[in-house]
Amino acid sequence: MSEIEEMNKKIERVTQSLNEKQKMIGKTEQTISKTIEEIRTLQNEIKELETDIEKRQELLKNRIASYQKAGGSVSYLEVIFGSQSFGDFISRVSMVNKITDSDASLLEKLDSDIHKVAEKKKLALEKLDDLNAMKTKQEETLAEINEEKLQNEKRKDSLEKKQQEFIAVIDKLKSEDKELASLERDVKQNMAEAAKKAEQAEQVKERKNKMKAAAEKETESKGKAVSKEESEHKVTPVANKEDENKTEAAAREEKDAETPKPEKKPQDNTDKKSFTVTATAYTMESAGGSGVTYTGINLRENPNAKVIAVDPSVIPIGSVVHVEGYGYAIAGDIGSAINGNKIDVYVPTRQAALEWGVRTVKVTIQ
Repeated sequence: MSEIEEMNKKIERVTQSLNEKQKMIGKTEQTISKTIEEIRTLQNEIKELETDIEKRQELLKNRIASYQKAGGSVSYLEVIFGSQSFGDFISRVSMVNKITDSDASLLEKLDSDIHKVAEKKKLALEKLDDLNAMKTKQEETLAEINEEKLQNEKRKDSLEKKQQEFIAVIDKLKSEDKELASLERDVKQNMAEAAKKAEQAEQVKERKNKMKAAAEKETESKGKAVSKEESEHKVTPVANKEDENKTEAAAREEKDAETPKPEKKPQDNTDKKSFTVTATAYTMESAGGSGVTYTGINLRENPNAKVIAVDPSVIPIGSVVHVEGYGYAIAGDIGSAINGNKIDVYVPTRQAALEWGVRTVKVTIQ
């Protein structure tokens, strides 16, 4: 599982946990509201009971007062606290018994209400404790939710950042793929142009050979005709001289037609297919750093191209040449120091140029 997928899974798990905790908080909130309502109900019931108790106590007090007014000699409190002797106490208890007999139900209800008030107050306090506990738990859960939300947002930000990095890598790969495709097209185009130039050079060479052979044949034929004429007719030296001049003029014309007009005089080995040369090496930096050869080959875009600098009077520009220890190359460059049987092989680095050094190698024009 990739890092992005793992982060997505974790975000989903945390989100699910947050949703569950939110639901739990919702339920707790409902329970809190219900508990608060129960406490309110208990408080109202307590108030009602206390009101009833006060009313019953007042009623009981009034009855005692009425009894005293009717001829009773002892007050209710005196019964409880004012006995002076055992006989006095018996008299007072007798009076209380009379009151109790007549108001037994009132006293029982009063006692029951007092107990209910105490129980309800206790229950209200217990519910209040539960309420506080639930509220504390709710606040803790909310704090956890807020923290988890914060962490989740950080994870989302991190995930988005990684996704952007991933997209950037994909875009870069696509761009590199386009560049490679463009480079491949350029290489193929250069190879096609080199092959075309090599073919043209071969055609020129073939035409030169044919023209040379025709000229030699014509010269030989004319020479034989002149010799025959001299032997048969004994032509005067003046006539022979004229024929000789014509032959030489024709030969010069043929030579001019078949020979290009280079900057330097052709060497004797121009017509040879294979010969030896002195070979040095050069880089873009040593060539001035332009990166483009005499024939337009872009060495910056094709750093591993096989190109040699030549003297055009020795090796035709654009021809395909096999260089011993270097391989097949395009004669696509020239140099001010490249004269005669000397070539310069292109290498991509200065270290490679140092390793090549100066060599005597065999070259073969294809």
